[in-house]
Amino acid sequence: MTRRKPHRRLSVDANGCLTETMSVGGHKVVVHYDDIPESDVTEVDGLPVTTPLRTVIDLAPELSDTDLQRVIRDCLNRGLFTVDQALARVSEPDMATRPGAQILKEHLPSPDLA
Repeated sequence: MTRRKPHRRLSVDANGCLTETMSVGGHKVVVHYDDIPESDVTEVDGLPVTTPLRTVIDLAPELSDTDLQRVIRDCLNRGLFTVDQALARVSEPDMATRPGAQILKEHLPSPDLA
């Protein structure tokens, strides 16, 4: 009996990172390959994941303006990050050429209105 290899598809996301789409346990999973600083990683139920702020930065180029504004407002309302934290992170050197960081910066409310 031959074992079928899982279907995998490679592509590049809007941030220029390699992605791999595969099926895991019957669920579509998209793995993004990137060099992520430790400050952008947290742990949920024992699994390393990106922080909410880094996740929003990474998703920003893929979302409509309306959806991005909704996600930002939800994160701010839930205290997942502040406008000041977001502005500080998108101003760091490793974010200078990252499309999601620039898009997020354009959509953040002014710190005094948040």
